[in-house]
Order: sequence, then C-alpha cells, then structure tokens
Amino acid sequence: MIFSSSECITWLTLLIIVSVTIVTVNLLSVVLFIRNRSLRTRAMYLVINLTVADIFVGGFSSIYLFAYLLFLCDPGKTHLTLMIITGFLHLWFPLTSLTNTAAISLERMHATIRPLRHRLIKKWVYRVTIAGVWVLTAMLSTAMLIIIVRYGEWLYRYYVWQSYCCLCLFVICVSYSSIVVKFLCGAHPQHHGAANRQRKLTVTLFIMTIVSLFMWLPYAVFTFLEPSIIMKFLSSKELQRLEISLSIIFLMNSLVNPIVYTIRIPEFRNALLVLFKRQQRENADVIHLHVR
Repeated sequence: MIFSSSECITWLTLLIIVSVTIVTVNLLSVVLFIRNRSLRTRAMYLVINLTVADIFVGGFSSIYLFAYLLFLCDPGKTHLTLMIITGFLHLWFPLTSLTNTAAISLERMHATIRPLRHRLIKKWVYRVTIAGVWVLTAMLSTAMLIIIVRYGEWLYRYYVWQSYCCLCLFVICVSYSSIVVKFLCGAHPQHHGAANRQRKLTVTLFIMTIVSLFMWLPYAVFTFLEPSIIMKFLSSKELQRLEISLSIIFLMNSLVNPIVYTIRIPEFRNALLVLFKRQQRENADVIHLHVR
C-alpha cells in the first residue's frame, strides 16, 4: 500500500466530487443545446460534440483514476481487466476532446479566412467530421492499448500519445495564429451582424481553448518527463501524488467550457436562467401544494 487509508479516502472523495460535477455541468449544457434552437447552429455542432466528449471524460476517465487509486491503496484487490478496459476509455475520451478542440480551431480558421465559402458548407460535412473524430481517436487509443498489453512498453504509449497531442497543439496554434493575423491585417473588415456574431464566437472558442490547454498542459508535460531522469529525484509516493494531482486538474479542463459559454454566449446564459427560473417555479408550486 503506497498511500495511507486516510489519504486514499481523501483522494477518492475528491475524485468523486470532480467527476460528478463534470458530468452534471456538461449534461446540463447538452440539455440547453437540445432545448434551444438558437444554440443548434452549424457553428455549434462541434461545440456540442465537445460537450458530449467532456461528459465521457468526467465519467469514464474518472473511473480509470478511481481504479488506479484503488490499486495504489490496495493492489491485491484490483482486477487487471478493469484497469485495461477503463484504461482504454481513459485514452479515448480525452483524446476525442483534444481532437475535437483542434477541429474547432480549423473550423474557426476557415470561417474567418474564407467566410463566404464557409457559409456554403453543408451539415453533412460537420456530421462526417464529428464521426471522423470519434473513429480516429478510437483507433489511436486501441493501438496504444495493444502496445501496452502485448509488449508491455509504456514508454511507446507515451511517445505515441505525446506525438499526437503535439500534432493537435500545432494545429490549434497555427489555426488561431492565422485568425489573429486575419483580424489584425484584414483590409476589409465586415461589420454586419452575421460577421460580428462569427467573430465573437471565434473569440469565445479561442478563450475556451486557451484556458483548457493551460489545465491540460501540466499533465502532458508530466507524461513527457516521467520516463526521464528528472523524475528520479522524487520518491515513489511523491511521484504518485504529483501524477494524481495533475490528472485531476487535467480532468477539470472539461469544466471550463460551460463556464465560458455562460460568460460569453448570451443565448446560452439566457437559456440557463430560464431553466433555473422554471425549476424555481415548479419547486414553489410543489411546496404550495404541500402547504395546502
């Protein structure tokens, strides 16, 4: 047993709280997207898909961390099959979230640089893109899991994971850099309503991406440095504490999106307020009936 019983309970309790919060907040966001037609525009399809991916991140990736904590607390009672299955889900859903973020950056770049052509994109293109994101990340996660199970080489898994994450990060950086250049150097800026809405949405998704990456990068840097000699200066317990802490922060990046939507998207904020007011009225009616 690496951790004491009290420390295990603390970590497990914190993980449960974070997981339930992520799933609840993102599930509420999906409900708002479904119930409000104004939020279901083509530009929001990838955003809705990202919200769905974040629900799975909060649910299934947390299960893997839960199983990993149980292994650290009591190795004899941890089932290897559970670790393998949840390990695949832990790989798949965060990669889907990151890939979808990269796809959003490409979509925003196209909307900014080629606005007229962007308006002609059909809905089926978005559907194919969403399906492609899930299939690509499922194949990549399966490949990494096969490497781990068949060859027992965790380092190879880190190399594949890091290479793919760097590719997504490169796409995000190039896309938003191109958008910034277009904003600063555009010779004929558009000021009509549609262009302003697109520009505001682009800025909103850029803020969302930056905040998410700041919460995601510490874990990515850790996985890059973990096999190196730098980590040899830490004891086993310190290394495990650092990994779990950064993993929880990594999970919490899935909470960023709904917060940014609420602050930056008026339609989302208004829909949220309407939902809460309706719930308050229903609760008041129930209390009134009980009083009578």
